[in-house]
Amino acid sequence: MARALRQWLETHELAAIIAAVLGVIVSLSLLLVVGGYFLVTP
Repeated sequence: MARALRQWLETHELAAIIAAVLGVIVSLSLLLVVGGYFLVTP
């Protein structure tokens, strides 16, 4: 399992990094939007 994951990362390294960065950005923005909504609504 770990060896297959490492092999996939070596072949798709740039795509995996881009996907991880986009995932972090999207999840952080969703967290901020939802958190702000719950803060504003009584």
